[in-house]
Amino acid sequence: MKSNSLYIALIALICLGSCLEPFEPKLSDSNKEFFIVDGIITDQEGPYTVKISKSTSLVVKNKPVSNIDVKIEDEDGNIESLWESSPGVYQTVSLQGQVNKSYRLILNNGSNQYLSTWEKIPHSSTIDSVYYRVEDKATTDKEDNLTGVQFFIDSHGSSESTKYYRYEWEEVWKIGVYWPSYYDYLGDDRIKTTENPRYTCWKYENPTSINIATTEGLKENVLSRHLLGFITGEKERFTQRYSLLVKQFALGEKEYKFWRNLQESNEEIGGLFDRQPAKVLSNLSNPSDPKDEILGYFSASGLREKRVYVNSSEVPRELFRRPQCFALDTLTKDSLGSVYEIAIFDQLKNGKFFYDLLLSGVSPVPIGVLLSKPSCSDCTKKGAVLDKPNFWDE
Repeated sequence: MKSNSLYIALIALICLGSCLEPFEPKLSDSNKEFFIVDGIITDQEGPYTVKISKSTSLVVKNKPVSNIDVKIEDEDGNIESLWESSPGVYQTVSLQGQVNKSYRLILNNGSNQYLSTWEKIPHSSTIDSVYYRVEDKATTDKEDNLTGVQFFIDSHGSSESTKYYRYEWEEVWKIGVYWPSYYDYLGDDRIKTTENPRYTCWKYENPTSINIATTEGLKENVLSRHLLGFITGEKERFTQRYSLLVKQFALGEKEYKFWRNLQESNEEIGGLFDRQPAKVLSNLSNPSDPKDEILGYFSASGLREKRVYVNSSEVPRELFRRPQCFALDTLTKDSLGSVYEIAIFDQLKNGKFFYDLLLSGVSPVPIGVLLSKPSCSDCTKKGAVLDKPNFWDE
């Protein structure tokens, strides 16, 4: 799902355009709250999700809206109510979308009802392949190129398939640590051998850029070498193994124009005298009050997915970006004397990890300890999780 902040960011940027000096228009509705809807139904198995929030026109951060009566109706009159799985997030129970069938979203909020237009799930093209190539991209610094992995997609469709597409991708990558610790600090000057060393984790990220494509005007309904994400080595993406799940959403022409307008508005906002962004239309409205604006889109899409992996051996060394963990902190009895143990536990209380005992090589009696930074010994300290994904393939 796309982040709802896209819609509010757009409004905020439009309202805060500037030229030589700040320009802040006086808006009569600057405190008005807008409903924001982000919902989808596809031809793949659910549950399908509808997110509802609201915000003022000049505030980017939005607030989830609870206790909305949310329903999805199909063209045959069948209606399913969605349940609120978390604040502002509503999910279906048993609904299954079908190609060439139309659906609409119904929202009831007190005396107000909001309806989407009827949206038909288009027939999707087949994803032939997702692949990548290591490339250098120019930056604003002419002497400094940026190395990364450029992903591409090829797909083809029949005459029955739609000619309009939107792409999302989900990143997952495996990371480790330089100095894995097999000890836990328990507090109260106590250390024990850990039962769960945290030296291998997986990290997730869902980029929110708008990526669309069309085969309109082409002789064949074929996409070739369509550009997806350009992924750099930040956050240790390629130090072990990296996975990209590409999602291809088949769109109707009306929804394609919605995303194109939103994309152009986000990219082309500049000075006060620049070409004004296209108006981003929603397919939701309040039939009883046309002035009651609502943002977002209820999408009906054919969905296809394909996953690709990248191993560390397939990318250049400059993409191996790890935190600085080349040296351990050394505390010795000789240098610290009577405060040796106090110094150790002070460091552990402040977040350092106990890596190992320091031996002289002559005697089995330790002469000190080796400590490390949290991110060098515990992969969860880097925003990653220990649980291996069910789909992960080595």
